[in-house]
Amino acid sequence: MNTFLKWWLLITLIVAGVATAWYFNFGMFIYTHDLTKLTIVIAALFVATTIVIGYKLWNKVRNNQVVFYEKEWFISELCISLGMIGTVIGFIYMLYSVFGNLNIADTVAVQRSLGMMANGMGTALLTTLIGLISSVLIKSQLVMAENGAE
Repeated sequence: MNTFLKWWLLITLIVAGVATAWYFNFGMFIYTHDLTKLTIVIAALFVATTIVIGYKLWNKVRNNQVVFYEKEWFISELCISLGMIGTVIGFIYMLYSVFGNLNIADTVAVQRSLGMMANGMGTALLTTLIGLISSVLIKSQLVMAENGAE
């Protein structure tokens, strides 16, 4: 099986996974619980990079061209970095919202602070998750594209 068809099979599985996650409303969950909206940026980078890898593979198969993927490798690392930036922002938000104006005597304020803490932790974990998944999927495509025998 040639490299482009292997890549196409991987993309089909990714689309099926995204459709399943969308069916269970995971996309809206991420959108509402990510305060930074970095997950949208990471997802957009993933989609754009996947399209570019597919285009390069298609040209490689049709025109027998030599193709380089330095920019795509950089974007895969960028996805991880953006996820880690979202993690740091989420933790900062979490700690600042909890310990900024905490009055222990007021139980309603403590409950509100814990809710804000959960928002910060959710942002931290969601951006990390999306950054790591995007990076792994881009790297899988790149390894397949570079090591595939035509």
